[in-house]
Amino acid sequence: MKKNFDNTGVVSFQTELFLMSIIQRQDMMDLARTDLAKLLLDYFYMSPSQQAYIATMTPAFKMTTGNGIAETWESGQYIQFQKDEKPPDDHYKDLVVIDPAMINNIADQSDQEQSVPIRLPISIWIRYQLQ
Repeated sequence: MKKNFDNTGVVSFQTELFLMSIIQRQDMMDLARTDLAKLLLDYFYMSPSQQAYIATMTPAFKMTTGNGIAETWESGQYIQFQKDEKPPDDHYKDLVVIDPAMINNIADQSDQEQSVPIRLPISIWIRYQLQ
């Protein structure tokens, strides 16, 4: 069943994801990696403007964001998702995606044999600013 694309809906979706069988969860992670747009459109209610935005996402953005989402889930963590309330006035919409894996997530680089990659969760923030 589709969820609302808001804070509560995303948490509910992820809770259900972690209750799925390993095979079902892997299928969902594979979908995030291969077709992020399909995952969003199939599992969340999207307004026409949100659907249009998804259609304009670049392949590179979908790939890096989808990989970050899948890796976060593979590590057993929830995506950090925050969607602010849309103001009634004219506004700009920002999508801020922070993937710590793109920065550097090595616990100790001085000893490569003992260093362990750490997967910090990807963070997605949808915010609005007045014009």
